[in-house]
Amino acid sequence: MIRRWAYPLFNALLTVSLPLLGAVVLLRWRRRIFFQDSERWGERWGRLAPETLARFAGPERWWWVHAASMGEVKAIEMFLRQAPAAAGVKVLLSAVTPEAIAWANAHHAADAVIAAPLDLPWIVRKVIRVVRPALFISVESEFWPNLLREAKRSGARVALINGRISARSFRSYARIRPWLAALWETIDLFAVRQAEDAERFAALGVPAEAITITGNLKYDLYTERRAHKRPAGDGPVVVMGSTREGEESRLLPELERVRARVPNVQIIWAPRHLERVPELEKLLHANGLAYRRISHIRQGVNGSTAKAPYVLWDSMGDLLDAYRQAHVAVVGGSFVPRGGQNPIEPAALRLPVLFGPSMDNFQGVAESLVRAGGARRVSVENLGDQLTVLLQDPQAREAMGERAHQAVLAEQGATERTLRLLKGLDHA
Repeated sequence: MIRRWAYPLFNALLTVSLPLLGAVVLLRWRRRIFFQDSERWGERWGRLAPETLARFAGPERWWWVHAASMGEVKAIEMFLRQAPAAAGVKVLLSAVTPEAIAWANAHHAADAVIAAPLDLPWIVRKVIRVVRPALFISVESEFWPNLLREAKRSGARVALINGRISARSFRSYARIRPWLAALWETIDLFAVRQAEDAERFAALGVPAEAITITGNLKYDLYTERRAHKRPAGDGPVVVMGSTREGEESRLLPELERVRARVPNVQIIWAPRHLERVPELEKLLHANGLAYRRISHIRQGVNGSTAKAPYVLWDSMGDLLDAYRQAHVAVVGGSFVPRGGQNPIEPAALRLPVLFGPSMDNFQGVAESLVRAGGARRVSVENLGDQLTVLLQDPQAREAMGERAHQAVLAEQGATERTLRLLKGLDHA
């Protein structure tokens, strides 16, 4: 009975709340919508551009991959690049955020890239009729009920790859477990990252035979891109990667303690969202600290090559290039209760990794790196001491970085395992 009413109830609630949701989105993300995403409005309502429509007019077999943010798209980059040759298909990527769409287009991550259509039945149905996917693939925890249901109804096989459910999400889903059966039955294959994710999906009602542990696609990094010109300076470099609101002001006193002990250290600050760069400028200016923007360094702006203790990384989608310039990496989003950010990229580059106590979104990865001796979980109060030790001891720093690298190598192979499963599903 509950299964029968799950979708009608969801769509009724979504339709009724659409004006309120629209107002919230406009207020919170108005700058992204009006300046970064204006040309994609039509796609979000199911209206594809003529040149995009033309791509689907031929006989090619398409896999539609659906992700949310730039983090998710970058996590599956190796998968996106290997799928066409491995499976003999074309790949359509849909993404939610303007940053993810721009990055995917700039790096030619898929054969076609579109903004994710709104999850309303008549909208997603319109796009599915055009694409005619043989396989619809959702990434990590993107459970869009109508998109999944309409893809299944169209005759496509449906899969979840790099599937995960955090502890917090599991508690939320457990409250509505009876309603999830209608969602789970639209998915043929759950390719999940680790045993913990498999257990959570099973506890929420997913049949055990539909779940396969493939490992984490984030370990299979695509690393052909090369770093830009390194900021001027002859000292060690620390990258503060993907920091979040409220974090920088807490960490700055510790970084100043490090600078007092290691005067030639240079600190690259890469906030998670570029629109927050002016906030960091205000913070550094208020504390009388000199800084430069990486965009100015690259453009040769007057004075940008002069030495300054801080560099603000105001370049979209190339955090990996920032990490390539580091001697030590500090992973942000972990010193405030935001669940942390991805520590795999710096670890893969043989960097010693430090992160704070909040790593819920990357718990398995964080624990693996700590066990291997390639990462340390630190508090705000002892970040300065830990950084100083690593910066003053090159041998210990290199040994820790090598252990981090080996931990990443030991976990690779998820792309090959996932592709093997999907090819079998596509031709089943």
